[in-house]
Amino acid sequence: MPTDDSASVSRPSDTERDVVGRVEETILSRRGFLAGLGLGGVGGAGVVLGLTRAGEGFQSLATLAGGATLPATTRYYLPAVDGSGDGLVVPFEFDFTDGDGELFVNLNGIEVRHDLQLSLREARETATRLTGESLTNMATHITFEPPSSGVLALRGKSWEAGLTVALVASLRQQSLSQETLMTGIVDDEGALLPVGGIETKARAARAVGARELIIPASEPTDVAVQGLRIVESPSITDALDRIL
Repeated sequence: MPTDDSASVSRPSDTERDVVGRVEETILSRRGFLAGLGLGGVGGAGVVLGLTRAGEGFQSLATLAGGATLPATTRYYLPAVDGSGDGLVVPFEFDFTDGDGELFVNLNGIEVRHDLQLSLREARETATRLTGESLTNMATHITFEPPSSGVLALRGKSWEAGLTVALVASLRQQSLSQETLMTGIVDDEGALLPVGGIETKARAARAVGARELIIPASEPTDVAVQGLRIVESPSITDALDRIL
């Protein structure tokens, strides 16, 4: 396991980028690879998902070589259900540096399955489509706050809506509040699709101070949590109107 004084980001060389296209899909689906990357123990494979360290080397609102302003650093919170069926809220942060469209993920203490990786890519596609902005001339860094102990295994499709909202907020230079959280899958048309664990996620959201949880309208629910309003939203654009 790397120490705190290890390099913050493993940057790919030109020759490494050529290799990525041939091996990415098989590598990303292997649980052993993901667990190893979560511990920072996979050397050259960092070209696929680079290992970052929170608070080191990131410049919020920095500028690219051409003078364009980078998107704002954005912190947000994702309701989740862990492997034991317990609810929790996972804080995360998006940050941006000069780059070529790479996606770097801090996996310290967290195992990330391939479906969360897919959600990250799809969230980037949706956010750029909704804002008309591009991320191709910069690197996107996402840092998940690690659990207090042990290794947390995360499944990710229900996080897609929250990740999209955070990226849109970054691109629009807008802030997000912890008072309104959301869960849902975003399809190609922008509709929110059903996800599971609504009651568990709702209780976890309220426990961290949220006052509202947005869920897909295609998933009507009679879940009631004192102090928390559950709002059914049909699409990611409707959710954005409520949050931003």
